[in-house]
Order: sequence, then C-alpha cells, then structure tokens
Amino acid sequence: MCGFFQVVEKHGPVSTERFEAALASMASRGPDGTGTRFVELPHPAGNQSLHAAYGHQRLSILDLTARGQQPFHRQGHTLLYNGELYNYRDLASRLRPNGYEPTSDGDTDVLFSSLLTHGAEALKLFSGMWAFSFVDEAGLQLTAARDRFGKKPLFYYMDGSTLCLSSTIHAIAIYLQQSLKPRRSDLLAYFLDGTLYPSGTADTHFEGIQQVLPGHVCRFDLKNWHASTQPYFDWSDVGASAHVVDPDVPLKDSLRDCVRDRLVSDRPVGLLLSGGIDSSLVYSVLCATGAIDQVHVFMGDVGRSADFDYAKRCVETVGGKAETVHLDYDQQAFDLFLEICRHQEKPFLFNGNALAMPQMYRAISDHGIPVVLDGTGGDELFGGYWGRQLPHAIRDAIARSDHDWLQGVVSANRDMKFVADAMKWARAAGDGAATKTSWTTAVTRRLHPLLRCTWREARDLLDRDPLNHPRQGFTEALCSDIAPGGRLGEWLWHNDRNAMMWSIENRSPLLDHRLHRFLFSGYRNKFAGEWNKHELRQVFSEFTPLPTQWRRDKQGFRWNAGRFLRTHCQQILELIEASDWCGEVFNNRLFVQCAHRVPKMLASSLGRHALCVAGLEATLAGSVPSTTGKGMSRTTLPESTRPTDDVRRAA
Repeated sequence: MCGFFQVVEKHGPVSTERFEAALASMASRGPDGTGTRFVELPHPAGNQSLHAAYGHQRLSILDLTARGQQPFHRQGHTLLYNGELYNYRDLASRLRPNGYEPTSDGDTDVLFSSLLTHGAEALKLFSGMWAFSFVDEAGLQLTAARDRFGKKPLFYYMDGSTLCLSSTIHAIAIYLQQSLKPRRSDLLAYFLDGTLYPSGTADTHFEGIQQVLPGHVCRFDLKNWHASTQPYFDWSDVGASAHVVDPDVPLKDSLRDCVRDRLVSDRPVGLLLSGGIDSSLVYSVLCATGAIDQVHVFMGDVGRSADFDYAKRCVETVGGKAETVHLDYDQQAFDLFLEICRHQEKPFLFNGNALAMPQMYRAISDHGIPVVLDGTGGDELFGGYWGRQLPHAIRDAIARSDHDWLQGVVSANRDMKFVADAMKWARAAGDGAATKTSWTTAVTRRLHPLLRCTWREARDLLDRDPLNHPRQGFTEALCSDIAPGGRLGEWLWHNDRNAMMWSIENRSPLLDHRLHRFLFSGYRNKFAGEWNKHELRQVFSEFTPLPTQWRRDKQGFRWNAGRFLRTHCQQILELIEASDWCGEVFNNRLFVQCAHRVPKMLASSLGRHALCVAGLEATLAGSVPSTTGKGMSRTTLPESTRPTDDVRRAA
C-alpha cells in the first residue's frame, strides 16, 4: 500500500520543484521510502520529445528490502503501483513457463512481469487491490487500472500539454498550481442529501479532475495524446470470476481462503473487531483456523454503544486477547476534523464514525501495526441493509407471490418501522409510482430558503442514489450498489483515507472477487424472518460460534455531536463564513448571522454540511503551497481554525 504521482509533459520538462512538492503531500501514504525517476521520452515520429516524471511513496508490507522499491523500471517499461496482490506466488508460478525468474520476494516484480507478458488480460487473474500505471516508454503507451471494487484510488488530469496521474487529488492541484473547483451539482447534491458517493463516471466532484473507474482499464496513447477507457469486470455477471473460482466451492471454504490470503505480510497484521457480524466472522475464521495468534485485535470503546460489549464478549468466548482503544472525541477534536477533511478530499457524512475511525487507526499505528483487516463488504454482498435492500426484496417477493417469505419477514419485524416503510415503497413501486423519498419531502428539502438551488437543479439532482430506482429487482439493486457510483465506493473511499492518514494498509476479506457470486444467491438467503445477512450468519457454525452471530442490530460509534458543535462554535462559524465553496450553493453569511442568534442551527443538516465543505476548502485550497510565489489562489484559515503543529506532524 503506497501512493504515487506521475507527470508527462508534452511541450517541456517537468517542474522538479512542483513535482517533489506534490509527491511530498502524500507522504503519509508511504513513510518507508521515496523514489523518483525523471526521463525524456523520444517521439518515434521525430516530433518533440515528451518528458516524464515518476514518484512513489512506499509503505513496505511485502519484501522490505530495496528490491521492492519503486518506480520499478526494466526492459523499457516503468511501473508505479499502490496495493497488494495476495496471490502473487501463484501468479509467479504461472509465469515461469515463459522464462520468468523473480528478482524479489514481493508482488511488485510479479505485477510488472504479468503486465509485460499478458497486458491488461492479466487483471482477470489478480486477487487483491491495486491502482497502477504501467508505461511502455518506447511505444509511448501508458496503461492505468484499478481493482474490481475500487479499494485503491487513482485520479488523473489531462489537457493539451500535461498529464498527471495521482493517488490523491491534492497532489495534482499542487503540481498544476491551480485552485480546486468543486462541481456545483455535486456541492448541491451533498447539501441536499448529506452524502456524495464517488461518481459512476470518469468525472469527479472537482472540475478537470478525473478518475480511473473501479474495474476499468484506462489507456493513454501518449503518441497521439488520447485517452480511452474500458471495463474488465462486470458487477452484474454472476460468472464474472468463474475463471478463478469453482462455482461449487461452498461459502465456508471461500471465506477461509479469503481470510488466509490477507494474512500474507512481512509486517504485523491487526483486526478491527467492531462487534458487528462482518468483522466478528473474520475473527471467527481466524480462531477456527488457528491463525488468530498471527493477528493483533483492536476494539473501540466510546462508552455509548453496545458494539464494544459485543466485541469484548467475542474475545472472552474464545479466551483471546485484544487491545481496547478508548475514543475521546473532545481531545483536539477540531484539529482532527480539519486533518480528516484534508485527507478525505471529498464531502463526507459528518457522524461518529467519521471522527472515530481515524482515531482507531492512529492508535493501531502507535502499536506499530501497518496492516489491518476489517469487515467491509459484508453488507453489500450479503444483504446487510434493511432500509436500502429490503424494499427491493419485498418488491420481488410480491411479484412472485412469495407469501411465506413475506409473512415471515413482516411478522418477525412488526416493531420495526423500516419494514412497514419497505412494504409501502415496494407496493408503490409495483404500480410505477414510487421513490423512496416522497416528492413532497424532496421538494421541501430542495426549497430551503438559504439554498441557492433552481427548480431545474432540484429536479436533476433527485434520486442520484442508484437504489432509489423502483424498477430494479433485488439482485440488480445489489449489483448497482457495488458498481461504480454505488454506496460501496463511499465506504471504500473513507476506509482508504482513514487508514492512509496514519500509514496503514486496510484489507477486507469479505470484499473478495471469489465471494462476488454469492451476491446472486437471492433475497431468501439474505433476509429470513428477523435476520439480515442470513447466509453469512449461518456460516459462523462452520468456524467458531460467537455471541454476534445472532445479534440483531449494530449501532456504530455513537457521538455527542452537539457537544462538539457547542465547544467549537466560534471556530466553526468563522470557517463557514469564510468559505467561497459554501457561498456557491447557499447563503453562508446569512446562515452565520442567524446561527449567532440561534446556535442550535449548527446542529441542523445544513450546518453540518456547511462545516464539512468549509473544512475541505480550508485544508485543500488553503494549504496548497506556492513554489513560484504566484498562480494558485489561497484560502486563509481564520487563526482559531488552523491545525496545530502537533496534529500536522502526526498526520
């Protein structure tokens, strides 16, 4: 797990000063070494040569020697790579008949040789997470790709003379010496809905900045200065991974293999045990397979959630050991919030998890653990969301007259409002008249007097969530949520930034392409009576039964947001009032005037969203250094909102 930055200039040399500043901005992604390579690329037609620069920040996980350093250059090709290939030993054995001899004990050499031998076709055999740039310097061809689900980020900027590829958006802005400008439609969508999923297209939420989509290959023809993109993975195809996994292999065996593969590391490995189904199942597999002694277990305690109690009971059940991280939201909370904004680079849901997870990773980093397993992916693949997924299941059941299943779910959850809401939505969907949010509510939200939003914008921004489309069946809805533009991308974005903020590699055993086929097992296997994720709960019995197996509700990290807002009220209001980004879509100055009189306004959804956007602007636009003394506009942080030196150094 690392970070990389790359520039190709068409009409002149790469600015060394700006390039090094851009690369240094992602130092937390790779604290174990920095590598650079500057090269001139002759044009085969005799035209002006191109100039390229490669930069890499290394987090050493496999083969800790210098043999794993990047940029990795050989045979006229250069590789920049962020991620891990868990099956690199198997890939190496496949390459040996072609004369391959490994030059290291890690996966970088294997990735390079696989691409050199098979091109992008090699991606179909990869098991892991990745974002890479692979350059044929003689042929002036650059191939970039991301893993199937998008665990690793990769952004790019391309105009008539400059191409930048980067693990972060901020680094591109630093090199270009240009201000980041959010897309108005995305700012409005966030203010209206409180979330902004990563785009399902190449466009990001910043103008001019694009992304290589998950499960896609992007080819840059440097000779003709042209880019093209195509997918290599189909999220809606049950057989998308049939060439690497036997469809008859039972869930328990696939789970065991997925957990085992993610223990491959030359550094210590940890586990985030949250007290929910998914991370507890990973813990169950580790215990049953005798691998728990290889893993350091961490639990988070905020003193307000039953999750910690369940996590503790799991450890006590097997007589295991675990470190408890006591989360204090008040200690340097505002400084931490600003640092989170800088690393996230995108508006996020402002809740307890947003502040808790970076603190968890910081504590794990203090223990010297650079690799952490978690339970991400279980909800998306196995039916963990009552509110998002159950309505589509009920719609399918009504269409099929599956009365037994419907009766079982309704009778077992009579006390749960979400079941009644799901039934109402599903019945309306059958008549073609449904949206999960009623039109009246939607219009009311979009007509807030402080928002600068036209009727046309309100209409166009309605229901950007892919699961709000009523005509989708249950399996189709699940496929939409793991594809680009779905909710899974939001969690993966957070996971990557939260972990890399403290130089930690995050691994998710349940988000493995070998488990993708279980997404298609049908609503009856996902929801049964009072239980969601039913097939996942059942498999506990194949490993180590734990108290969480039949736990009904998971709470997440609870947080007293009101106390945070009251404590830092003046800093927050200064930040919002100074924000030009906020001013694009709502009357921030009038909001601040009103909030001075009625401080509770800060706790409103509008206040929280404004705080997040203002924090992003202050830390991204405001912290871009100017190496030339001119060019990039800067936002000056109010004195009371500038991050402390201690937090800056820690991050």
